[in-house]
Amino acid sequence: MLFPGAHVMIEIKIVRAEAWVMSFQDAMQPHLVEFFQRAIRQNKLAHAFIFYGKKGTGKRMLALEVAKAINCEESRGDPCDRCPTCLQIAHGNHPDVVMIKPDGNVIKIAQVRELQTKFKYSARQGFTRVAILEQADKMRDETANSLLKFIEEPASPMMVILITENLSDLLPTIQSRCQRIRFPELAPEQKLRRLSRRGLPLKVGKVLAHLPGGVEEEEIDAEAWEETCRRIIAWGNDILAGQMTALLTITEKWFQTEMEQGRTERLLDVLLLWYRDVLLMMTMNEARVFQDWGVRFPNRYSQAKLLLAMDNVMIARRLLIRPQYSNQGIMEQMIMSIQENRLTMENGWQLIPLSKA
Repeated sequence: MLFPGAHVMIEIKIVRAEAWVMSFQDAMQPHLVEFFQRAIRQNKLAHAFIFYGKKGTGKRMLALEVAKAINCEESRGDPCDRCPTCLQIAHGNHPDVVMIKPDGNVIKIAQVRELQTKFKYSARQGFTRVAILEQADKMRDETANSLLKFIEEPASPMMVILITENLSDLLPTIQSRCQRIRFPELAPEQKLRRLSRRGLPLKVGKVLAHLPGGVEEEEIDAEAWEETCRRIIAWGNDILAGQMTALLTITEKWFQTEMEQGRTERLLDVLLLWYRDVLLMMTMNEARVFQDWGVRFPNRYSQAKLLLAMDNVMIARRLLIRPQYSNQGIMEQMIMSIQENRLTMENGWQLIPLSKA
């Protein structure tokens, strides 16, 4: 845990917008764009919002577009994307639009106090300051209470937008002072269009677009992703073939690094996509995700074998949230269950013996 102290260097981290974010109309949630356009034009905009939903649903993008829309120098309700204000906000260097991220594991009270000091002084005439807090659920109670006072007693015209994937982790007092805006999951086609605009190869984009959630704000190394996917495909084939190398794979450095960095769910998500494509090739002679990868789709397994494997992957993914089990143990149990043609659970969530942390 990180605690603010008397000599802590306070840093409000400004996160630059991606260069491909061009206009309000490019936002991924058209119904929310319409809501904000109407509210701005009717002067019925709240001063505090919570944007909540899964990663990759466009929360951060829309927050920046709203900041532009309410402060655009040339229009009302729609950012022009030409005036100095719109351009500064788009590039993340406007002094009165501040984005805060966790400093380490948490948003510190020192960061909120620095924000309060910054917003205490008047902005230029007609400008509404905007504070955007990413991963807003990562605040201790004292930090949240300091933010609550900031929301309740604004010193100048301002808007606060809290961004979170975990609404329930925000204090009820914070939630009650903010208008909550839910961002629904995007269709794979929408995700793929967005990823293509970032210049990602189509085959990598398809994998990312079909993953649950998304990849909002994280840097994507296309070559690294492709290499990881190819390793997962080989691993998945070894599991189906009953090879002992499948168990050895989870001890390899690349796999251990993925688990240590909290990406175990992603490994299983890609594995599930591969098994689904193998099943589709077997039953319909088509694949949805890996058709452009130049890989061989195994065809010697029964539909029942593949469906059981997919069930085991989904069970393993859900078990990752259970702290009493280690990721290593869950992976081992999943592999053995697939190779022994059984499920990793019986009677609901009662597990067949599993390695514990």
